[in-house]
Amino acid sequence: MKKIEWLIVVLLIAIGIMCLTASGTMMWGTGSIESYLKTFLEICLWMGLPILIIGIVYFVILKKRKNK
Repeated sequence: MKKIEWLIVVLLIAIGIMCLTASGTMMWGTGSIESYLKTFLEICLWMGLPILIIGIVYFVILKKRKNK
């Protein structure tokens, strides 16, 4: 993929996470910036944890295949 395509992908993901955070903040919190940042951090952690676990498993499998 070209660099511009990667930029578009990253921007769309960021906009999606921001919209998800805004709706979560309005539903759970008072709408303050502190509540927004807390919700943003929680969403990022819950989205990042499965990606991290899958990445680690993927690299372990790749390493085992190289050794054979």
